[in-house]
Amino acid sequence: MSDRYTVIFEGRVMPGKNVDMVKERLKSALKTDDQGLARLFTGSPVAVRKSTDKATAEKYTKVFAAAGAFCEIRKDEPSGAPQAPPRADDPAPQAGPPATPEPADPPPAPPASQVKTHYITTSDGGKMVITNIETVPGKTVTEHFGLVSGSTIRAKHIGRDFMAGLKNLVGGELKGYTQLLQESRQQAMDRMIEEARLLGANAIVNVRFSTSSVAQGAAELYAYGTAVKVQ
Repeated sequence: MSDRYTVIFEGRVMPGKNVDMVKERLKSALKTDDQGLARLFTGSPVAVRKSTDKATAEKYTKVFAAAGAFCEIRKDEPSGAPQAPPRADDPAPQAGPPATPEPADPPPAPPASQVKTHYITTSDGGKMVITNIETVPGKTVTEHFGLVSGSTIRAKHIGRDFMAGLKNLVGGELKGYTQLLQESRQQAMDRMIEEARLLGANAIVNVRFSTSSVAQGAAELYAYGTAVKVQ
């Protein structure tokens, strides 16, 4: 019997995303009503889809990510293993089709020319695969560890601001800001990689970056992805 998976949603939205907008997108993508949407945002883990195949589970993660929200895929325990007692906040099983309809098919995978895979040396001397797609070409995902992330908040520098003001007069690249963003991305990546290493992962897939303003003259750069083990 093939492995089965459950899709869990905990009400988390991506940094910089408007919660109301995320809810509207999920409502449209999942073709649910206000009552069904309210069950997703209770503040507790909700099983969006239970005991499904891996492809369907990954389809749900893409739909939630496109709407600006995080969800997690958990592998079901074998049928012979003891089952945990149901939670009070778990939705009651219903007869007939599931309450949440199948989402639309995800867009096709990017061509091979757009696939970016990087191997990073971790703090303990090991290797971590970093990729912006769901799999590592030529390898098989054997274990999922869930979402990992890293972030940094940086403020502008008065010297860089002065030079940027001059560039506004004559045009050209704002090299001070370019360097600042490169440093921020690297630091956020390093923290994400360290979190994945501590979980026992050797690869991070679906890596994305997000930015948001947190104060006057300061912004957060956020890196996130799914920690996995590949062979």
